Amino acid sequence: MNARKDEPRMQPLLKELEQLITDLKQKEQAAIFTVPEEVIVSIKKSRNLENLLLDILNTVQGSSGVDIVNILRREFGISKILTDRFVKWAAHSKEQLADALHDAIDRAEIRAGKQGLFFTGSPVKEEATEALALLKEIAHAAVRLQFNSRYAGPDVYVDLQENLLRFHELPNTFPDSGVVKYRSLLSENRLFAMSGKDQQITEALKASTRAWYQRSSLAFLENREWYPDYDYVKAYLYLLTVEQLERLRDDFIRYIGEEFTKLKAKPELHRAESLKSMLETALGWSV
Repeated sequence: MNARKDEPRMQPLLKELEQLITDLKQKEQAAIFTVPEEVIVSIKKSRNLENLLLDILNTVQGSSGVDIVNILRREFGISKILTDRFVKWAAHSKEQLADALHDAIDRAEIRAGKQGLFFTGSPVKEEATEALALLKEIAHAAVRLQFNSRYAGPDVYVDLQENLLRFHELPNTFPDSGVVKYRSLLSENRLFAMSGKDQQITEALKASTRAWYQRSSLAFLENREWYPDYDYVKAYLYLLTVEQLERLRDDFIRYIGEEFTKLKAKPELHRAESLKSMLETALGWSV
């Protein structure tokens, strides 16, 4: 009853609040943001840039696409208010920050005490030099894609992917060892995210990555044990030839047969359904 009595008195306050919200939203939509000069100066003076190279490497080879804005917040103290509104940055501010980042990347080195960020052991000088050059190319490409849309064609993404693969081909590169590190790098799902969900760029990335795998001496994609589960196979079919797929399928079918023999000795409904699903999926794979 009291709420209903107060309602007429509260209407003006409600309207004022609604008007304030409307005004603030309009102001937000019209706002153009610039990066403070002290941030630019900080980037220009920055040294010890191994973490910047590592953060960019981990981001672009991850599954969330090429987006390094949050790295700038962590590495150079750009406020969250700014990073959350990246699309509203003034063009000249983006260009100024990109130039400062390119200069910083050119200055970057891998000091002896920081080699563990990128290598499993102590690389020879030639490998360390090549790794640093690739890391710089990867970082420059990420900055170009983030700050200038005219660079967002398929060739830039293909070059970025090829440099990532070359980096991981080096004998001692870290953090992953062996072929497990290729699970993320080669996944079709990652390439789709990397492209910004652009189908044309994704197809260019798939063609280049498939050519890389076919040129290599690697054969892990034809081995059932490389996949955490049979559902993962779909993301790598684009890389395989018909013959390679048949070898992989045969490996799965051989495993299913072995498991079925065990199952007959000790029947279990859930396991039987799981093997049936695996067999149907394997029979449906195509390139």
